[in-house]
Amino acid sequence: MIGAIQRRPCSIHAYALIVLAVGLDGYIGALYSLLDWEVTFAEAVPQFRWNRDWTIVALSARLTIICIPVVAIWFWGARFARMLVTLFTVLLLASFIRAIAQSELPMETMDITKTVALGLACALLFTPSANRWLGPRTPEPVSDVFE
Repeated sequence: MIGAIQRRPCSIHAYALIVLAVGLDGYIGALYSLLDWEVTFAEAVPQFRWNRDWTIVALSARLTIICIPVVAIWFWGARFARMLVTLFTVLLLASFIRAIAQSELPMETMDITKTVALGLACALLFTPSANRWLGPRTPEPVSDVFE
């Protein structure tokens, strides 16, 4: 198991750590303001009776959704996950730039830091070592077939 972990490039480890740290920070922060999130979810889906328990379930589902591409990239080296992460990072950065340009929201330092960290994490997926990890797998030739 340790050997398999050591074969992953540092950029893949750094990507996973950054994304998980940002996801856990958002999750823990949301747990501290459950009532605000309950109201947010109730406004988004008014047909459902939201309570504290369902709010925690929804927040946990959000964390799980963040973890899926991390698992796909870190464990399996899935190239499609890198493209998905890249697409969502481009959308995140575009909305971030639009919000700054229009001065819609007062940007908090932590939000800026998280957005930059996620952009950096995505960029780490395109380093040469990450390209090798996420590149096509060539099966090892079986030499004993011809013997």
